[in-house]
Amino acid sequence: MPTDRPVRTDVLVLGGGVAGLVGALRLVEGGRSVRLLEASDRLGGVVRTVRRDGLASPSAAQFEADVGPDVFVARKPAAPALCAHLDVETATPRGGALIQRNGRLHPLPAGLSGLVPGQLRPLLTTPALGLGARLRAAFEPLVRARAGDEDESLEDFAVRRFGRGAWEGLVEPLLGGLYGADAGPISLRATLPHLHERERSGALLRLRGGTVANVGGASPFQRPVGGMDRLTSALEAALRAGGAEVETNTAVTAVLPAPPNAGAPGRGGYAVTCADGTEREAAALLVALPAPAAARVLEPLDAALAAPLAGVPMGSAAVAIVGFQTADAPRVPDVSGWLVPRSEGGAVQAVTMLSRKHAGTAPPGHDLARVFFRPDALDRDDDALLDAARRHLARVVGLEGEPVLQFVHRWRSVSPRYTMGHPARLAAARAAAARHPALALAGAALGGVGLPDVIAGAQSAADSLLSPPLR
Repeated sequence: MPTDRPVRTDVLVLGGGVAGLVGALRLVEGGRSVRLLEASDRLGGVVRTVRRDGLASPSAAQFEADVGPDVFVARKPAAPALCAHLDVETATPRGGALIQRNGRLHPLPAGLSGLVPGQLRPLLTTPALGLGARLRAAFEPLVRARAGDEDESLEDFAVRRFGRGAWEGLVEPLLGGLYGADAGPISLRATLPHLHERERSGALLRLRGGTVANVGGASPFQRPVGGMDRLTSALEAALRAGGAEVETNTAVTAVLPAPPNAGAPGRGGYAVTCADGTEREAAALLVALPAPAAARVLEPLDAALAAPLAGVPMGSAAVAIVGFQTADAPRVPDVSGWLVPRSEGGAVQAVTMLSRKHAGTAPPGHDLARVFFRPDALDRDDDALLDAARRHLARVVGLEGEPVLQFVHRWRSVSPRYTMGHPARLAAARAAAARHPALALAGAALGGVGLPDVIAGAQSAADSLLSPPLR
């Protein structure tokens, strides 16, 4: 009998970022038919590699700039395992990072553990902090553990343990770019819960040794050779080869229970309405949208599920990409980049020397810098941001020549902020989602902002939909 009902799929995946791509691939490889819907005209989400020729490039070689994440943590297995599974070659970038103080660059102190100080001697001798800040931080072993089990902000924790000087000059620059604080105080429990547990077992600083990471030494990261988008392109190719239907420029506006069908009573499932008025149906649903977008589309289905997702604040970012001839900046340090504490002033938060960090990202005789800006500078126009980037590079590393490549890339409301109350929001969202066994959630708001955590979370979400047979 003819019907106007939309074609039904085993699983609809909403969102074509890393979480959506990974979850969709897991489902396809588990034998499910999958349709992925992405609102924009491209896949990959915040993973984006820009390749451009420099205006004065002496050869056909290109600059290659990751304007989103440019590495992933190698010790977390999900990302390296996925690259191996997809035959994506990876390389270890150059290690070594610096931090700015009084306009000069200094090595980060050795022995950083969880991006906070972990060894006493390097902290006492580092020129990255003033004498008063170092002496106060040295008293960390005498600080008593905080009574009670309530959550605490990252700032309150670091100031209480190490002092205000160490927070402003070292810890906040290390953590600020990763977690941000533009939306409010960041939750310790949601970001670095191991520090809460370590405090209960004694001091965080050790006199020597210990299992700590030296951020200023060998790199703990990996990157796909040729750019981060090599991973997302490989995901897309594997999805299409596995028979998945991929639709871009397809924004979802609402999720509802699928209407009953006389030919298949009780089959359940979901129907999604798209911005163009069309519908899609599926027996199960994997929602891999940013938290606020997920809240908007899920609200018609379950307001209690949407509410905690709507409460997750999102941060924005802007970077300037600056390519230049190396001869114009003989003082450029041969390191992966440097951090800029707020006390240094200016709009710049950090600089990644992409050409020194990743081989092959700039033509011979050229360097490529990625300059991050503070949240309060994001509303400046592109010319103002480029001017701030050039001034910073000139002042700190002597870059005086005219850049051969320069542009600004902005990300609007893409990074979830784990503000105070985030663990409670996640608990509420998971409790509400449990009432929908054929629905799963994935994405950076749920279990970690880094790619390995996003990948592992998406695979787990997909596995939950593979466990029961779909009707």
